[in-house]
Amino acid sequence: MKIEGDLVEARFVKRLNRFVAVVEIDGEQQFTHVPNTGRLRELLTEGATVMVRKYDNPNRSTKFGLILVKKGEIWVSIDSANVPNRIAYELLKQKKFDKFTDYNEIRREVTIGGSRLDFGLFSGSYEYYIEVKGVTLVEDRQAYFPDAPTTRGTRHIEDLIHIKQEGNGAGVIFIIQREDVDVMRPNDRTDRDFGDALRKARQAGVDLDAYACKIDIAERRIDILRQIPVIL
Repeated sequence: MKIEGDLVEARFVKRLNRFVAVVEIDGEQQFTHVPNTGRLRELLTEGATVMVRKYDNPNRSTKFGLILVKKGEIWVSIDSANVPNRIAYELLKQKKFDKFTDYNEIRREVTIGGSRLDFGLFSGSYEYYIEVKGVTLVEDRQAYFPDAPTTRGTRHIEDLIHIKQEGNGAGVIFIIQREDVDVMRPNDRTDRDFGDALRKARQAGVDLDAYACKIDIAERRIDILRQIPVIL
């Protein structure tokens, strides 16, 4: 996936709320949008090097969007509102996921069972529904989701279980937005209900897949690096 827009390196100062933070650019403090409702405590630390995208839209409340954070020697994408779905959509269109090839139509934001899921794949009687989750929290090369309680995320998993029980295909794709990771796990410390739902989903036959990404600033790209196991 190509990283679009005018990128500016900055220093992280503080987060004001879920959606707005303060960064310092060339010695001047600026408000920036945070496209991630997670806590991000291990990433958004005072003084951290970040990359923001500059916008020229006068209708925006902030003219910057916080998209990348430097963690050690690597960059981490924190844009969970856009990046995971964009990556998944590109790979689905190109049929790069071996598991998902039997379809000729992709629908985005499909409403089923009272929830809106990210993708529906269709071909004749074939139906397969996918929910994509962006992951930024990594500890000791283990990725965890979620990093904040998510009743909405739990509901999505429950809907996928129902879809599978009705005879259709269902799966969760975790897009880990960094490369320093070997396994994916549910974050039971933060949201046990989500972890329990995920375990029930696997027992019901819902597919659980996870992929680590590499961010290349020089090439301005975020791409899938490798698939990693989901351990429950």
